[in-house]
Amino acid sequence: MNETEWENCRRDDDKLLVLLAGQSNMAGRGYAGPDDLTAIPRLLMIRPDFKWQPAIEPVTKDRKFIGTFQSSGEKIIGSDPFETVLPEGDQKVVGVGLGRTFGRLLAEAFPGKTVGLIPCAVGGTSIAAWMPGGVDDHDPENFPYDNAIKKAKEAQKSGKIIAVLWHQGETDAKRQTTDYTEKLRAVVHNFRQELHLGNDVPFIAGDMASFYNEEINANINIVDDALKTLSREEPSFFYVHTKDMMHRGDNLHFDTDSLHKLGARYFEAYQRFASLLQ
Repeated sequence: MNETEWENCRRDDDKLLVLLAGQSNMAGRGYAGPDDLTAIPRLLMIRPDFKWQPAIEPVTKDRKFIGTFQSSGEKIIGSDPFETVLPEGDQKVVGVGLGRTFGRLLAEAFPGKTVGLIPCAVGGTSIAAWMPGGVDDHDPENFPYDNAIKKAKEAQKSGKIIAVLWHQGETDAKRQTTDYTEKLRAVVHNFRQELHLGNDVPFIAGDMASFYNEEINANINIVDDALKTLSREEPSFFYVHTKDMMHRGDNLHFDTDSLHKLGARYFEAYQRFASLLQ
């Protein structure tokens, strides 16, 4: 992307916006390859300071262990904390997610449009953290839902939200949250109400994977059943299957290849929904 193209995309006030919310498997914990670190034409992300920049991984910098690291494990801090430090030699970048693949496919499907990602996911958060005033389970000074609304409203000054992508539930499966369905229904309602999202905007979620340790795996039905219930209740609620995906070696987080595949799977769900509106 040359300087003129970048400036035109940044100033585009008719962006197709995609909200990314949930916990770590939406934020992304994959290891980046060269393609993940290369700018994609007409694909931007909004930063915590509300500026737009090319969507280079990691798109969601939700925790201190996301970013670029020396082989020794020392994090490399650049002059701009919101930009990715491109790795050299055996350095590695941690934090690939599924949203960037979704955004790339959306940009390819709408060649005249700029796509803007709104990264809001926060690793390790329970569904309670995604209620108004809800607190980050690991940082009492962070309010995931409230911050997501602020960032999304700022992004809406530059375009229209066309989809909400969601992946969350490992924490609540582990905690055996019995009213998870009611809480998830409230999350969907709150996002729609506060961001003025009509039924033409799909809420697309991923089910629980098959690779968790027993403390999570024993209760994934709490989350999966909620997704099934909401998909029956609401025509604009879709969920995608993730049980054939692989983990990165920790029995908790999708690996990079799986995240790329999931981004495409979420986009296929978006296309199915869009076809119903025609």
